[in-house]
Amino acid sequence: MHQLVTAALDAQDYRRATQLIKQWRKTAPKDPLVLLSIGRLQEGTLQWDAAEKTYLTFLKRVNNPKLMGQARTGLKRVQQARETSRQVALDEAKAVLGSDDPGLLVIMPPADIQQAAVGMAEVLRIDPYMARLQLPKQGLRLQRTGSIGEMQYYGEALQAAGVPTVWATIDQLKAVQVFQITLFQAVSPQPGLVSQSTTGQMGSLQFDWSEVTQIVRAQVPVFEQVSDKGPWGKTQRKELVQDYAQVLDLHVHGRKIILRSCDRTYEFRKSVTLVPDQTNLTSTRIRWNGLLQTINRNTNCQTLDDFSNFGQGALEMMPLLPYMPVYLELNRRKPSDWDTAFQIYSTLLFNQAAA
Repeated sequence: MHQLVTAALDAQDYRRATQLIKQWRKTAPKDPLVLLSIGRLQEGTLQWDAAEKTYLTFLKRVNNPKLMGQARTGLKRVQQARETSRQVALDEAKAVLGSDDPGLLVIMPPADIQQAAVGMAEVLRIDPYMARLQLPKQGLRLQRTGSIGEMQYYGEALQAAGVPTVWATIDQLKAVQVFQITLFQAVSPQPGLVSQSTTGQMGSLQFDWSEVTQIVRAQVPVFEQVSDKGPWGKTQRKELVQDYAQVLDLHVHGRKIILRSCDRTYEFRKSVTLVPDQTNLTSTRIRWNGLLQTINRNTNCQTLDDFSNFGQGALEMMPLLPYMPVYLELNRRKPSDWDTAFQIYSTLLFNQAAA
């Protein structure tokens, strides 16, 4: 039977080989050559993962040096063939028109984190333990940046492995219009506000609270330079987080816009009253909380507030991305990657909800 199966496999007659192996397993289920032949059949029918598992199982069960050598050779062939197949698929993805456009890949919490970690490790060629650490428990995580063709290739492979993903070009994120709210002129029954467009033009806007489909809240770090004593008492200048800017984005998908407000730029003194007994002594924090409460009372949609985790993980990749306008005026001494990270976070969520 072994000779018949081998002849069928050599002739690439996989249908006959399958039939013969079924008969062989019934008559000699413990014959190690059956398992070795199954591995060859899986290899010949391009079932790389199954063939790899079969050869590894064979090596655990069999102690014959000659047969073990055949299994190791088969295992090496499978791994090389799979690598070649992956590289061909990646090259094809990169060759598609427009696939060189810069983009990014984001992963989301999987349903089965253990299974997803194994699949992610295989796709990205990393240790399963490291893959598990990279999988987010909530929110989004920026996984990698590069050409959109490559991002789509890895995104589809990760999805097949049980890892939810989303990918987008930088131009797609830039296309989302962001209006910076200067102040609310009215909040009831219909909100009206003064805002600044992406081109810097000031104007008025009226909408219904029911048009708000999603809310994004974030705390963006604000840095200051401070003096500190270094080695041998020498004074050093360090940049440390001194405060956080409160930012709130209202996603209005029907109009394809984001309405952004920030406690650092909102003109509370000219705004409609947001808290009872408002006076000139009322603090910005109290007025900002009043604005949040007003919005929460009038809207009925999801609020997403996991930016800190996303931003912390995304910082190291920000220098790899092309310039993005941030539409967040915090009067910084120098540009901060935190602002870019928030712009990516909010526009990604906007596009994801619109898909």
